[in-house]
Amino acid sequence: MSFRKQKQNENTIYLEDTLEVNNDTSRLSLKDSIQDDFELQEYCELQESKQELARLISEKLSGRERQIIVLRYGLGENEPMTQQQVCEILNISRSYVSRLESKALAVLRREFEK
Repeated sequence: MSFRKQKQNENTIYLEDTLEVNNDTSRLSLKDSIQDDFELQEYCELQESKQELARLISEKLSGRERQIIVLRYGLGENEPMTQQQVCEILNISRSYVSRLESKALAVLRREFEK
């Protein structure tokens, strides 16, 4: 009943509404003309990659390396931080943060490509 009332409203548009009818009586609906950029396979691969990366971070990195990567790249619910912000939190030098970050990224890259 509710759908019938909504259909009477001139401002309501449905995806199945006909936009045009061809000579061979085939119909072109609104949903046929809307571009869908969502790629299910790419989405699934991205989700798998995220899960694999999270696993590698927890299994292959030391505690401090893991903490630096999480802080620097805003993993979890964190906002990404600069090296300077990370060094202030961990009370270590910025150059040490940089070295540990580079080492951790190299480990992750190597493990991820296996």
